[in-house]
Amino acid sequence: MTMRLVGAAILPACFATATVAWAGQASFRSKIEAVEVDVAVTRGGTTVAGLTADNFVVTDNGVIQDVAATLLAAEPLRLTLVLDVSKSVSGSRLASLIKASRAMVQALRPQDQVSLITFSHRITSVLPMGHDRSAINDALTMMSGDGATALRDAAYLGLATAADEHSRALLLLFSDGLDTASFLTEETVVESAKRSNAVVHAVHFRPDAFLGRLTQISGGRNWSADSDRQLEELFGRVLDEMRARYLLTYSPSGTQKPGWHQIKVTLKGARGDVIAKQGYFVQ
Repeated sequence: MTMRLVGAAILPACFATATVAWAGQASFRSKIEAVEVDVAVTRGGTTVAGLTADNFVVTDNGVIQDVAATLLAAEPLRLTLVLDVSKSVSGSRLASLIKASRAMVQALRPQDQVSLITFSHRITSVLPMGHDRSAINDALTMMSGDGATALRDAAYLGLATAADEHSRALLLLFSDGLDTASFLTEETVVESAKRSNAVVHAVHFRPDAFLGRLTQISGGRNWSADSDRQLEELFGRVLDEMRARYLLTYSPSGTQKPGWHQIKVTLKGARGDVIAKQGYFVQ
């Protein structure tokens, strides 16, 4: 087994417009053959290339592991766009969001998949995961801004949609405001992120503690926009970083007990900031 697992759960009633399989309840069985950790290394905001397995030190519940490293540039992505279309996202901001999203979809490779979720006080699974670029571009063009902001509920559904056992899952979550309408608690969504293989990147206009926790636990990043025009640049940087990440693989040694396994990734013989998922569950 690897860290790419899926499971199933019942979604809250607020997701009346979408039916999906939920990845949040997945966890490892007590015998683990392999663990995969999706890792970014940056220095001064730029990704660091050319690293090998010898440059990484990985501990699993404090026990050093023997790792192999692979550059993930060629691995297909499973992208879920989770976009805020509340009332505050209208006019020029909505136009910039559509432009940035279309540019990101255009930059995907043929083997990549993409899905679209929009949210205000309601969560809508607009398009399921697939390869149809024309359909998603049409759906993006049709977006309009209205209503309140159910950010946590949207993130929960996004994690379910993005996750897949055999693909690299990327969730890009955009919001321009704080949560005002969610049913789910912050802890529920964060716990779900711990059990998902999706890497969450959040693009926003104001600091948000929930988004900080969500991206940190999943091994993603927070990107703060200063203007509407910056959205296209930031969406592009998210995709570039995902292409430049490393996959660290190891067979757990000396740490097979059930429960939460804390992963720590550091560098040796190289300089940079490491961003990685913080752990996984064994049941």
